[in-house]
Amino acid sequence: MKPSNIPSILSLARSGATSRAWDAFLSAGLDGVEEIEALTLKGRLLKDRAKQAAGAERAALFAQSGASYRRAARIRPDSYPLINAAAMALFAGDGASAAAIARDVLTLVDGDRSQGETPYWREATRAEAFLLLGRAPDAQTSLSAAIRCAPQAWEDHAATLRQFAAILAETGSDAAWLDPYRPAPSLHYSGILGIDSNDAIAAEAISTAIVEIAPGFGYGALAAGADILAAEALLACGAELHVVLPSSREVFCQSSVAPYGPEWTVRFDALCDAAHSLTICNGDSVTTRAGVALADYWAMGRAISKAIILESRAVALRIEPADRPALGDPWLASRRPVVHVAVEASRPTHGVADLSDGSLLFTVALGDDAGVADPLGFASLAEAVAAIPEHSVQAAIDCTSTGRRDTVAALLRNTPVGSVFATSSAAMAMLTEGRCSRIEPMGEMETADGPVDVFAVWPSG
Repeated sequence: MKPSNIPSILSLARSGATSRAWDAFLSAGLDGVEEIEALTLKGRLLKDRAKQAAGAERAALFAQSGASYRRAARIRPDSYPLINAAAMALFAGDGASAAAIARDVLTLVDGDRSQGETPYWREATRAEAFLLLGRAPDAQTSLSAAIRCAPQAWEDHAATLRQFAAILAETGSDAAWLDPYRPAPSLHYSGILGIDSNDAIAAEAISTAIVEIAPGFGYGALAAGADILAAEALLACGAELHVVLPSSREVFCQSSVAPYGPEWTVRFDALCDAAHSLTICNGDSVTTRAGVALADYWAMGRAISKAIILESRAVALRIEPADRPALGDPWLASRRPVVHVAVEASRPTHGVADLSDGSLLFTVALGDDAGVADPLGFASLAEAVAAIPEHSVQAAIDCTSTGRRDTVAALLRNTPVGSVFATSSAAMAMLTEGRCSRIEPMGEMETADGPVDVFAVWPSG
């Protein structure tokens, strides 16, 4: 019988919380349990840990992962643990064993049509076995067949592509042929106000750019003008629309939509209702420029995070006059692609709905052997990240439009020794600017303003 806590541990692993998942596995007493579900979970967790290790430790963890998968397959012959055992053997440096197990996988899958959790995974498993045997053309044929079985199973595709890329890298092979199989890009869009609601030229230019990018997911706000036109084009091409606002729907509409004409309000409401998700970054009673900047970080970070999860690309769409300098765009720091659409405002916007300025504050709290220091505040993310020592005992980082420092202080109290924790705002900002090598979700922390998502982060740059 499957232990009741295996699904929750697997959920942690799938979310990227590698450390938490392994700790939960050990705490549940599952290490040493010779039962197929526990063994395959152990193999999965050891594989995830190996990917984050280096050198001899990396090879040893891959070997341990493979051994766990092989024990599971001996209990019940099954293609899932067997194909993973083959890949782990390759990553541990045993190519001969990897090939031998891959041949066993093909024999099992071809002789038993029930193998594989779904038709997609059955064909994807065949493709991986072919790849481990060096039969790349056969692997491509089977991968194409797998995707035809489940064309929108994006996360399944991503897991397969991630594994194939690792195999190709291990064997020194070119991975460019995987690109056509990658899920659609994630798009962050933003642009100017002051476009007439009936400006067909602007709408066509924006729509054309989005069709060429062919995104599957779009993230951004819904200010009157370019934002709304981009969101409408995203829905028209079948993409998921994820709206991120700096203030409540009603407050944002009053500040950034209604002043530009009632026709924009109607379209704003329709898009909010049609959106796949609607995120409010904070509970400010007014829309400020600082709040807009914070929402931009959230939207950009979520677009990048989605692309990382799906093994696809993150692209920014900037809709603005051709001669506008790209000053202060955080996306540029990540060096990810940007597509520009040259559009001029149809009417002046100054004074229509000027927002109060405000400013973002990046706060850092540090703990060391001497205790906990008072939180530090910085005007830029670069300064905040630079203030975290490379071998900090404990550190926490937040990004706020209110100037409050109590959240980062509370976060530090929940940060384990040897870790750097970030609020979702700070984590999304770090992803946007390319100032962390990875993030790992760690759950929620209760604050006076409600629950806050927390991430472990690995600062860089």
